[in-house]
Amino acid sequence: MQTLSQLLATCQTRDDGLEAQIDECWMQGRSAYGGVQAALAVTAMQPHSDGFRIRTLQATLCAPIPAGAVQVQSRLLRKGGNTRQVEARILQGEETLALFVGIFGRERESVVARDFCHPELGNRTGVDMPYIEGVLPRFLKQFDSTLLEGHFPGAGKPDTRHIYRLALKDDVTTASLQHVLAFADYPPPIGLSWISTFTRASTMTWMLNFTSHPFDNQNLTNWLVDVQLDAAHDGYTQQTVTLFSPDGYAIARGTQCMVVFG
Repeated sequence: MQTLSQLLATCQTRDDGLEAQIDECWMQGRSAYGGVQAALAVTAMQPHSDGFRIRTLQATLCAPIPAGAVQVQSRLLRKGGNTRQVEARILQGEETLALFVGIFGRERESVVARDFCHPELGNRTGVDMPYIEGVLPRFLKQFDSTLLEGHFPGAGKPDTRHIYRLALKDDVTTASLQHVLAFADYPPPIGLSWISTFTRASTMTWMLNFTSHPFDNQNLTNWLVDVQLDAAHDGYTQQTVTLFSPDGYAIARGTQCMVVFG
């Protein structure tokens, strides 16, 4: 199994970005896992960031990305006094399969400070997420996952909130930005729990806003993902995801527009 660190080690720098090799174990149906796509995109962006911390990542996932060689093209869109806006595209020939825009910002002095509230979990033990070969996406084998609130896809239960405890299997022990992106994209659409059988789903757009809490000293176990179903109509769902690091602080909050085929 190719870990995230091993995938990133395949990156070869090009003048306009990078090339990498995505193993089959990172597939999510017909396409590579969105968290891996984002990890490669921000890796390609970083030479343009001038070392500023990422503040926002916006993604439009246009078409399936197959396993194998991928090209990620990046360019600086705007260089401001305190921010850098950078674009990255995952390409197949001339076709754009995924488009990302990242905003990197310098720290600023401010009296405004507020954190997201960590969910109250009490003594919940949860249920471990099973892996069913040939039914569930392969990338799930990269994670140890416990569902603390809600029901699994196919349960036929109209949930509006899911909470997961996650660990990512890797050769390293502390988190990078790429690991954070892998955690943040883990939750499936809550809408899948409403349906009484396994069915497909797909993410169309994804926006992730980062807090300033540091994560590079955090290990890869005991991350928490709190997911809220905001709205759903006509087969499209919108959900909000808040990612908490093992020390209990929110690292990022994201919103996703997804398609549920059922």
